[in-house]
Amino acid sequence: MPANAESRADRFGRQRVGDVMDGVLLHGLDYAKSVSNLQANNAVLCQLTWRDRLGPMENDKPRPFADIAERLKWHREVVLDGMTQNEYATSIGVKRAAYSLWEAGTHRLSLDGALAIRKRYGVSLDFMYDGNDDALPMTLRSAWRERP
Repeated sequence: MPANAESRADRFGRQRVGDVMDGVLLHGLDYAKSVSNLQANNAVLCQLTWRDRLGPMENDKPRPFADIAERLKWHREVVLDGMTQNEYATSIGVKRAAYSLWEAGTHRLSLDGALAIRKRYGVSLDFMYDGNDDALPMTLRSAWRERP
């Protein structure tokens, strides 16, 4: 603990909220009331602060497998007429949570998952992993190429 933080703690008798920057958190009822009254009367400011803080976090999620995710989502929603993630995961024998991560693009589609999709729906591994649509059946290939 810094020397000035210890002296500040002694001065306030560890009864009040001190400077957190000094590494000492001191608390007292009178200081807590004044802070909570300021915050309670300024609800809009609090909401803006949380929105400002959480907004960038939502956009900064790394999606290294977004291309695979796009193909999985397209197959589930367009080809299979809007099947839910849970139904799709159940049909290929994986947990919904794992499938959700694959479709979000944050985790790579496992080989076992890709093989299950190929076995159940006939979608080639080349298409799922590499985006090569030449191995798809003609109807799927034309639907993939005509997507918006």
